[in-house]
Amino acid sequence: MRGDAVDEVLKRLPYSWTADEAGLVGQRFRESRPAAPKLLVKKLWQYWLRMSPDEPLFGDTEDDLALLLHARALGLEEVPGGGPGPEDGPIARCARRAAEAAECEPLFPAPPAWGPKAALAPQVRAALASSLLRAWVAGDEQGPVEVLVVGEGIPEIRQQVVQAALTTCLRVNGLSDPDSGDFVGDHIGVGLIRVTAGLSGPQAQADIPSVFRAPSVTVADGAASTARGALRDFVGLLRSLADETSLVEVADVAYPDLVAYAQGLRALADRAAGEPDRAFLRAPRAEDGGPVSLQPYLRTVRGHGASLGVEFSPDLFTTDAYLRVEQAHQRVLSQRLTMDARLRLDQLETEIEQLTADLEAFQRANTAERRALWPATVLLVERFDEPTGRTIRLTEPEERETEQYYKANVPQLISMREKWARRMGELVEQLETAVHRPHAPARQVAAGRFLDAALRDVVPDESPATERAFRAWCKEVTPMLRFEWRCALRRHGIAPPDVFTAHSVLISRYLPPAGEDPALLFSHPYTLVDPARSAVLADAERAVMVVRDATDHAAPAPAPDEAAGPTAAALWDGLAALAEQPRVEEEFGRRFLEALRAQPEGIARRMIEALQPAGPTAAEADAIEVALRTAERHTSLGEGMDRALMAMRNEAFLTARECLDDIRTAPQWQARVWLLRAVVECRAARLDSREIPGLLGHQMPGLPDAALRALDEAGSADEEFTRAWLDALPEAGLDKGIRRLFQGLPRARAGCTGDPLNKVGAEREYAVWLFRRAVENARLARQLDESGEELAEHQEAVDAALAKLGRALEEILLGPYVGGSRGAAEELFEVLSGQEPPRYGRVAGR
Repeated sequence: MRGDAVDEVLKRLPYSWTADEAGLVGQRFRESRPAAPKLLVKKLWQYWLRMSPDEPLFGDTEDDLALLLHARALGLEEVPGGGPGPEDGPIARCARRAAEAAECEPLFPAPPAWGPKAALAPQVRAALASSLLRAWVAGDEQGPVEVLVVGEGIPEIRQQVVQAALTTCLRVNGLSDPDSGDFVGDHIGVGLIRVTAGLSGPQAQADIPSVFRAPSVTVADGAASTARGALRDFVGLLRSLADETSLVEVADVAYPDLVAYAQGLRALADRAAGEPDRAFLRAPRAEDGGPVSLQPYLRTVRGHGASLGVEFSPDLFTTDAYLRVEQAHQRVLSQRLTMDARLRLDQLETEIEQLTADLEAFQRANTAERRALWPATVLLVERFDEPTGRTIRLTEPEERETEQYYKANVPQLISMREKWARRMGELVEQLETAVHRPHAPARQVAAGRFLDAALRDVVPDESPATERAFRAWCKEVTPMLRFEWRCALRRHGIAPPDVFTAHSVLISRYLPPAGEDPALLFSHPYTLVDPARSAVLADAERAVMVVRDATDHAAPAPAPDEAAGPTAAALWDGLAALAEQPRVEEEFGRRFLEALRAQPEGIARRMIEALQPAGPTAAEADAIEVALRTAERHTSLGEGMDRALMAMRNEAFLTARECLDDIRTAPQWQARVWLLRAVVECRAARLDSREIPGLLGHQMPGLPDAALRALDEAGSADEEFTRAWLDALPEAGLDKGIRRLFQGLPRARAGCTGDPLNKVGAEREYAVWLFRRAVENARLARQLDESGEELAEHQEAVDAALAKLGRALEEILLGPYVGGSRGAAEELFEVLSGQEPPRYGRVAGR
């Protein structure tokens, strides 16, 4: 009855409450902590703030402080910095206590400074702050079941792994059985990622400890193989990063071994609870590597549940401050992943349509039409990479006979793209399903990520907007979380250092409201356990299982001059002497690793010095410059026409004219330059693309004077080619006409013929040109990144975005040294402008 009475009181304004009614509401607040709902906190806070600001509301300093902290965490207005009324009033005292008291100080120890010594240390296999990523893949006879990735990694690798983990999580939850439970068991945090594929069939009903609860997501039998496939894709990325960078390590473990180890820890905790006069220690066993796993903090006393946890109010995720965090996060990760999948699907479907239409046109044509409309060979400048499903630009173009190209290459390209389109269609469907499900898996994963980061005092590495919003939210919510966790541990007789360590994380179970079902939020501490490195203590007096490993005792490395042992110079000299001896590969590897652990900075510096090539001499620099100028002259034709065509597509006609004017080539190719100039002049005069072939082919009235002059120059340079091209143009169309101008042009490899007069060989000329092109591509990509950083996180006006990105885009699209970044820049230009440039002049494979 009292609960009904409190509900009735909460329906009224706090200003009308009596003292007894306020006492009932206060008692409800005490009983509901720390999961006090927003309405209760808001009404009680307003009552204290307006009706009795000069005296404590509860007469208990803990509850008074708790009310103030909850009000701040829930984003309620009028939370004073110093409190209303006198400076020594109870609200002001609570505010000062919140800023100064130990109850609101950090729970976790400061993360260790993870340097090269720690990364190479054999004492630690799994550490949250590690710059190396270590992954443990647990699988059974059907494939991978769970992946645990430990470590922060370097930013470039961390970004790939986090995005892939989130994609896998959303895919699996898009396939999960809606009747199996709504909680998402995956965790994508800072320094720790756990992604599961779920179990199907009778295995899903196995009695497994909570950390491996099958794993909180049960996949329908029909979707089990797809879920395993999604996790297998994630494992494939980790293995490729391990092979390519050596900054990721992947270890395979048997899933039954993980389950058996978790059950063994549960049995150890149960034994300690049954024999409170004894303590049980499971010491690390170096000879048995064992599976590194994520385990809950198990209780070692009866009557308080199997594992430690605290329930909070899900209203924490309804405040304006948190919604800004979530929106920024979803823009950077979830929404971007879904949009990328959609764009890739659209691109694949467009390419399939283009290839299919081109193939059908070729098959319909008879021999005479093929000879007139298609060149004898097709120039391939890109290929479709089947493992990744992406189009890759070739360093050196390849020629194929047209008949063979349409008979073998095109059907194969269509088949590969269709297979990837089906995969991308399934991915888009799974992501959409996961995002729009009532239990909102994307929101659940984000909530767990940010709640864990807030308590551990780490910042997720996503975007500047996310970081700013996260820090603002932490300022509101973190003091309350720390305070309530300390109160909960005090009630259970648990020392905070036994739970909050350098290898602990907070795993949250957040369920948004769905229909008539209320929202829920639970937070449980988990710890990394390594059988070879971790000591596990089960003692009833401590009330919880305690785990210790080397990270609990980590200390900063001494300065080089304070370090004991031989210097880096002595170690390097010893390695150099050892390397001269025969058959010492194994010993050299062992001693090199020992030297790197002892003096990482010094050994790395010596290694760089030994591998650093000497800079070119003045004569060599002059030779490189001569080779570059020679390459520019010999590649002027192909590069100039490429740039002119790209400029014309983007309606940069002045740039197109300049590109064609700068071409210096042999007379037999000059006719093609002038014919392309005629097309440019027609497009600059705003003639319709469909009318240009007839006007040029028949030289009809209406052609610009500049185009007629270009046709005269082309006829003077190569009358036969010009006449044949103009005769075929009206029937072939502008697209095929432009393609024919480019057919057979000497490309970079063939164009670099060397210069005997200046002693420049063809191979050297081509190598210098490739190197310069790579340097320019890297510079342009960096310039585009720097320009992109100026864009606001929110949607920006197209004119403003183009103003900030325009110079970088122009150089990438039309610069003299452009390569694979051109296509990406053109797509970005299309997105910003909302307009698709003309597609004439593009051929399959070009």
